Amino acid sequence: MADLLEEKRTLIGLNIGYYRRARNMTQIELAEALSISSNYLSQVERGCKTLSLEKLLQLAEVLGVDEKEFLDFSKLTILV
Repeated sequence: MADLLEEKRTLIGLNIGYYRRARNMTQIELAEALSISSNYLSQVERGCKTLSLEKLLQLAEVLGVDEKEFLDFSKLTILV
């Protein structure tokens, strides 16, 4: 079960990075918009840390996507 959670956390992080880059934002810019450190955002994108639900909803708003997009792994072309 823990392995599955780690895999999902990694995939969500990859999706966050995907949408950030699609919006031509740096980690620093996005982190500032979310009032978190760029180091923390980097850890989220690598699947080492998670965002609170509040921050995830704020993230979706900043990136202009529906929050469910972070759970859609179909656009990822790499296997974790």
